[in-house]
Amino acid sequence: MKALIFDLGMVLIHFRWRDFLTDMGYEGEKKEGLARAMFQNPLWTEFDRGVMGDENVIAQMQLESPQYAEDIERIWQKENFVNICHPFDYSEELIRTLHEMGYKIYVLSNYGKTLLGLNRTKYTFLNYVDGGVFSCDVKLLKQDDAIYQELIEKYGIDPENAVFFDDLEANCEGARRAGITAVQVTDGLRSILDGLREECGVELPAMERYLKD
Repeated sequence: MKALIFDLGMVLIHFRWRDFLTDMGYEGEKKEGLARAMFQNPLWTEFDRGVMGDENVIAQMQLESPQYAEDIERIWQKENFVNICHPFDYSEELIRTLHEMGYKIYVLSNYGKTLLGLNRTKYTFLNYVDGGVFSCDVKLLKQDDAIYQELIEKYGIDPENAVFFDDLEANCEGARRAGITAVQVTDGLRSILDGLREECGVELPAMERYLKD
């Protein structure tokens, strides 16, 4: 039975930053400006890497975009920041079902420590995983080859007997370099179900009720 490895963002978790900015009351050019200043900024990956420190990343973003400094500070407040990510409605049942079928399940995710800490309790699917590696803990990012090796060695995973699900092709390529079969999740649950069927011979018809028309 193959080991199953899941990314989090846009696979099991909705990284909903555009909707979040709307919920916060931002529209038009200000919304787009804040998107560039924060979520589309290359500095965002430094939250995930966990080397610079969150406060330093925020300060650098404010330095680069001083016109949005107060808004960046507001977004960063924990009571707001917690709402950037939510689990997809299918995630818990999917992972629980695969766990009950006997699969070993792991997560491999680029994820910042603060955001993970704020949201972890609502990621109930983590109750059914056998382990995982988060970028903020190992100071490595997908698609660095070393992060895949970290997961493989930590849990004794046989790469030839593992399947990885990630929304980004570059991350899938990183997994393939490590000898792991990779499925790019371009269409949410549909991509996951197709990958499980094609790579593992698993049919989960009960999950199809979550598919959107």
